[in-house]
Amino acid sequence: MQVLIVLKNITYFAVLDSVVPRLAADGHHVLALSDEERSQGKTSWALDSCLENTPNLATGFTIRRADGWRRSLVVKRELLSYSSYLNRPDQSEYYLKRWEKYLNVAIQSMVRRSKLARSLVGSRLAQVGLCTYERMAPPDKGITRWLKANRPDVVVATPMNMRFCEEVEYVKAARALGIPTVVPVYSWDNLTTKGLFQVAPDVVLAWNQAQFEEVTHIHHVPPERVVITGAPRFDEWFTASRLGLEREVFCKQAGLDPIKPYVLYLGSSANIAQDETWLVQELAASLKASPVLELAHMQILVRPHPANVKIYEQLALENVVVWPKGRNAIDTDTFLQGFYNSLHYCVATVGVNTTGMIDAIINDIPGVTIMAEHYQKTQIEAVHFRQLLKANVLEVTHNLPECLAVIDRVRQGGDLKQADRQRFVLDYIRPRGLDRPAGEVAARAIELAGMGKSAKEINAELEGKGA
Repeated sequence: MQVLIVLKNITYFAVLDSVVPRLAADGHHVLALSDEERSQGKTSWALDSCLENTPNLATGFTIRRADGWRRSLVVKRELLSYSSYLNRPDQSEYYLKRWEKYLNVAIQSMVRRSKLARSLVGSRLAQVGLCTYERMAPPDKGITRWLKANRPDVVVATPMNMRFCEEVEYVKAARALGIPTVVPVYSWDNLTTKGLFQVAPDVVLAWNQAQFEEVTHIHHVPPERVVITGAPRFDEWFTASRLGLEREVFCKQAGLDPIKPYVLYLGSSANIAQDETWLVQELAASLKASPVLELAHMQILVRPHPANVKIYEQLALENVVVWPKGRNAIDTDTFLQGFYNSLHYCVATVGVNTTGMIDAIINDIPGVTIMAEHYQKTQIEAVHFRQLLKANVLEVTHNLPECLAVIDRVRQGGDLKQADRQRFVLDYIRPRGLDRPAGEVAARAIELAGMGKSAKEINAELEGKGA
């Protein structure tokens, strides 16, 4: 079978890191294409490693749509995503305002000045009209010719719903040619904080039931086109214990005192918390001033978000260590080893809102979130973060005294969330079973789609009801 994978840039290959080797092991030939311009200056250890170990994997670059339809389709797609945000009362207005900045300048000015204009853009009539325009626009001729010439059995595209995603054009052209199309969901917040799927693929690979609801209700993909596979991007954690180091060795590597305990502060992206160093400083001061000797001696290991590291360059406190420093490739074994040991030896994690919280949950590490008023719009008002609150997997605190009290309780063995964390992993990360890697499930779903199976038939086989 010929499997075509279309990526926004090469770094997005990491989400398929456990999927592609399974496809290749089953004898399928995989071609991964990414946008050349958006891949410049970027590296993907996951892709390089996979290429080294997978003879039937090849790479190349996508074709960009360059005809007269391109500009109007960009405007139309950004407007339709904005219209969707106008109809999501449960989502933070922060994300609506962020998407508003992406609109055509004339449209942006109009919706900011006129409530009537906003109402019209958010109307069902406008959405129908925009969708009709998408259907009227023919597939790109160059992409269509390439697909006819190379004739893949299935086209897999991700993320497919971010700005300037060329992969949507491949899905559009493939559907017109009758080639099965599959879109794996990229991340936990991708369906709720990014754009819409502008073209509904034949199959969407959702992680869990929560994403099933998001795909069908927000992106209007018919339920019969959704397959639940689990979250392939977290498969690496289920074998990460092989990367364990002795505590003293790890602490020396990170710059920590191995005798003293530490909490792990998980940094957020700039979109969530542009500069949260003030919170780290206040947490450090509160620990140092604590009358509880064990807390007063406690260290903070700050693990910056890989895309938000510069804010910590000037942070220098006696009981705070920032590690790793600088921007690091997140898909390497070195990065994973550092993260695994950071989690393994910490008393608990502390943070605002970051994917790292899910990493900690999978590793069964107690997590504390500080519900700072400063970050209300990207915490309690953010749909994806509320999923963690609903699952009851985090210790929720509203100030530093509460946070320190929880850390002290957990330090003494008072972990109240372990059963909830274990349930979350089963429900959210591996709903097909803890012993079934999500990448393996996703690979089988792609394989079946390439054989012409519908999502309903794929689900039946995954549930053991198929032939």
